[in-house]
Amino acid sequence: MISPRRARTTAIVALLAASVTITLAGCSASSTKPITSYPGEPKGVTAPPSSAGGAPFSVWLKNGAQFTVTTYGSSSCPPAGTDFVVTGTNKLTVAIKEYKGQACTTDYVPRTTVFATPSDINPHKDVKVTVQALRYTLPALPK
Repeated sequence: MISPRRARTTAIVALLAASVTITLAGCSASSTKPITSYPGEPKGVTAPPSSAGGAPFSVWLKNGAQFTVTTYGSSSCPPAGTDFVVTGTNKLTVAIKEYKGQACTTDYVPRTTVFATPSDINPHKDVKVTVQALRYTLPALPK
């Protein structure tokens, strides 16, 4: 038979272990929400020729720790990224804020959203990105 003191100690240890496990699990999950979003193209970056017609594009920041998604649309209803989903090996789909039923200006300006690169995306390999049903490649960083 287990003494009451030993049972209490065992329960406390189990509770602490569960708390640590839950805390570590919360830390290991990477957020898919944006770090920031701002008007314009990424600072210090020239847009690729493929974006000349307003196609979205991405670049790496901070040696691959972050990536951007630049979209084009109304300045009063900015098409900012809201989150993303990893859909396969080095593939992700970015969701864009929608303004259903809202009147928006007809100007056409860039908007950049910055995300943290999740651990299951390798910035040293090409990444296939889907934004607003358009697919493009975020080129790999050199090793």
